[in-house]
Amino acid sequence: MDITIAYFHSFLHPDIVKRDFEQIRAVGAGSIVYAIHEQEEQRWSRDLERGLRLAQDAGLKVLLSLGRYGNLFAGPSLMPSWYTFRHPESRLKDRHGRSHGISCFNHEPFRAWLFKEVENYLRNYPINGILLDEPRGPDITCFCSACRALCPDIVDLQHFRRRSMIDFLGELFACVKRVDRHAGTVITLLPQDLYLIDELAALPHLDTIGCHLFWQLLHEDIEQVRRWGDTVVDAARRAEKRSQLWLQNFSLDEGDERFLEQSFGDMLKTEPDEVACYYYWRNNADPERIWQTTRGLLRRIPRRQLHWQPTLSRIPIPALPEAEKEQ
Repeated sequence: MDITIAYFHSFLHPDIVKRDFEQIRAVGAGSIVYAIHEQEEQRWSRDLERGLRLAQDAGLKVLLSLGRYGNLFAGPSLMPSWYTFRHPESRLKDRHGRSHGISCFNHEPFRAWLFKEVENYLRNYPINGILLDEPRGPDITCFCSACRALCPDIVDLQHFRRRSMIDFLGELFACVKRVDRHAGTVITLLPQDLYLIDELAALPHLDTIGCHLFWQLLHEDIEQVRRWGDTVVDAARRAEKRSQLWLQNFSLDEGDERFLEQSFGDMLKTEPDEVACYYYWRNNADPERIWQTTRGLLRRIPRRQLHWQPTLSRIPIPALPEAEKEQ
């Protein structure tokens, strides 16, 4: 069972970043997720490259999350997509002709731009894969000129929207594999979008299907953690894909902290291929205590492998800090 940790912190202080990655590695994690927004790569490309290199130097694979690109995916900062702002003609339109703040994935210039961005990251930065975080589902039927041209039958537009979203995601994953056939492709869904899971699992270039089991944030009963997890793991196994389940270890108040161990245990009972969570902070009432609890939970997972090999040479495993050894 692999461990992935989302690291949504600044790369501007390399000594702190190096310490963080050593701590993440010490709990058995093999990968990090780092979210990038459009404006960041334009302004801080050297810092980005150095930070991602530090992760690989620590023995961590890097999955890059496309934060808010076209406002189609989730991201840690609620900044709008720069592309969507500059290209209002790409925006989704509802049946009343009103534009929404999200680029339509059937808009060909937007697709071409996004695929070029993905290719740029894979060719020029030390990353091992692309993660799509909470893609916006077909919750609004689009009546833009591109959708109307591709589907002139107005009665079928709603179903067309769903089909074309799956096709768009499939083409994006195929783009990743064309650039680097070894790069991983991951999609992480919200529980309310699990109705799409079988169609997504059928995509040939998708490697891993994940789900955010954020029961408290979604105001659901904690028992849903096991149900959602079973749905993802079963669908992934049927399609011979990997499953990835996310623990909610953020935005917890003191009353919710006591359920952290139960939700982690329920998640493990589904036997996913990979568990994921967030690194220290993330709006908890007591961030230090939550992170210490999270570290203790992650250490319960058997560590089959504490290294990865991008080449024939083995990357050395960083030694545990003295504080970790004492525990």
